[in-house]
Amino acid sequence: MSNQEKLYGLLDTLRTGAEAAGTLALGALGLACEGAEQLAEAVRLRCQAARVEGEMDGKLMEAGEMVYATHAGNPTESGELLEKLREIDGLKAQLADLNETLGRKARGAACPGCGGAVEEGDRFCRFCGGKLD
Repeated sequence: MSNQEKLYGLLDTLRTGAEAAGTLALGALGLACEGAEQLAEAVRLRCQAARVEGEMDGKLMEAGEMVYATHAGNPTESGELLEKLREIDGLKAQLADLNETLGRKARGAACPGCGGAVEEGDRFCRFCGGKLD
C-alpha cells in the first residue's frame, strides 16, 4: 500500500469520525434545546402560580377586612363577602391545577408557630422547636 493510499485512508477515517462527531453534536444540541424548552415552561408555570398566590393573598386580605369590619360594627353585605370567597375558591382551584402540573405536592400539616412542614409523629417542630398539639 502506497503512502498516498494510506493518506487517503486516514483522511477517510477522519471524515467519518468528523461526520459522527457532527451527528452527535446535533443530537446533543437537540436534547439541550428540548431541555431548555421544558425549563422555560416550568419557569412560566411557576411565575403564573406565584401571580395566582399573590392575587389569592390579596383577596384573602380583602375578605378578612370585610369580616373585621362586620366585627367592628360596620357590617359587610353577605352577598359581597360570599362573592369574595367564591373568587378565592376559584384562585385556590387554579393554583391547585398549576401545582399539579408542576408536580408539587399539596401542603401537608404545618407548625402553628412558624408554618414549617410537620411529619406524622412529630411532637416538636423541626424548624422552630415549638411543641405540636
